[in-house]
Amino acid sequence: MHRLWQRYLVLLDNDLSPKIFDNFKNMVLCALLLAAGTDALRKGHSLFMSPVDSSTTGWGLIAIAAILMVLNLSDGIRRLARLRYHIVWQIMIVVLYVFISERVVELVWNYRAE
Repeated sequence: MHRLWQRYLVLLDNDLSPKIFDNFKNMVLCALLLAAGTDALRKGHSLFMSPVDSSTTGWGLIAIAAILMVLNLSDGIRRLARLRYHIVWQIMIVVLYVFISERVVELVWNYRAE
């Protein structure tokens, strides 16, 4: 137990907490962009004084969100590859990304529906 605690302290000294929070913040922002894009596709309403159709805007937001999410996820997976039991950690982070992103999209849809 003492060895595990010492390893945890070393990770904290190597800025583990800010890296995790930055990665999580980026993931939530990507999920919000994805939700906004899918909401624009779902609703199909016209945008005020916009030269672009809402479906084009929706697909553009979805593309940007997907690219940013892949970059953020690949950065997280690359950092986890240095750790012990990295395959387990990588699988867990992918599942967590998918779960949280799906929940954020649902929350935004429900919020916009009211």
